[in-house]
Amino acid sequence: MIRLIPIASGSSGNCMLAELDGKRILIDIGVSYKALCLALRENGLTPADLDAVLITHSHSDHVKGLPVTQKHLSCPLFMSDGTSRALACDEAEILPYDRKAELLPGIRVTAFRTSHDCMGSVGYLLESGQQRLGYATDLGVLTEEIRQLLAGADVIVLESNHDEEMLRTGPYPYPLKRRILSDSGHLSNRACCEGLRYFMLNGTRHFLLAHLSKENNRPEIALNLARETVAGGDAFVDVLPVSGGNIFCLE
Repeated sequence: MIRLIPIASGSSGNCMLAELDGKRILIDIGVSYKALCLALRENGLTPADLDAVLITHSHSDHVKGLPVTQKHLSCPLFMSDGTSRALACDEAEILPYDRKAELLPGIRVTAFRTSHDCMGSVGYLLESGQQRLGYATDLGVLTEEIRQLLAGADVIVLESNHDEEMLRTGPYPYPLKRRILSDSGHLSNRACCEGLRYFMLNGTRHFLLAHLSKENNRPEIALNLARETVAGGDAFVDVLPVSGGNIFCLE
């Protein structure tokens, strides 16, 4: 069983706890240390219960709590070489790109490049026994390499950042709109659903939509479109909340 505890998801902060084979792995720390401790405490945990921390990239909504949290960590911290250099984080253990590595005993991880405008930006495939969890946010395009790597994963957390029409007609300045819509920006609801269809046809049955824009999306819009996409395919789809939310136990 894969157990996911959402802590934050969206432009203001991203952080999720994943449990595989009894190991607790925190993905990103885009919340304050205080908020992280509170979220863990609500689930009967403390930072001392973490077995590893993974960072996807150096944008503040993914690492703003890292400097303080790092002082309290007793577990290893992992990131790409590019992210380590961007954050000047010499204490981190470097994960190679596109190669399977042992994160913890019994837990394997593959860091894959994401097409985002940030040096060293990656997503992750976590594996334990026969369990496979894919985590892919902050990507302007779902590349063929990512599709092939995550194909058949039991659970995939996939970005569904914006509704294209809401973004185009919304209040953002044109340069920011262009950045978000670019191949190094964020994945739209439509592009996310194309990915859902591909992964469902390749065996994935559990999806969680992540990193929804507060200004350019609505959970019901993203979720309805996603559920229409997988209708008839015996697949489960839900949205990671902006903060907190229900625990997902997925087999």
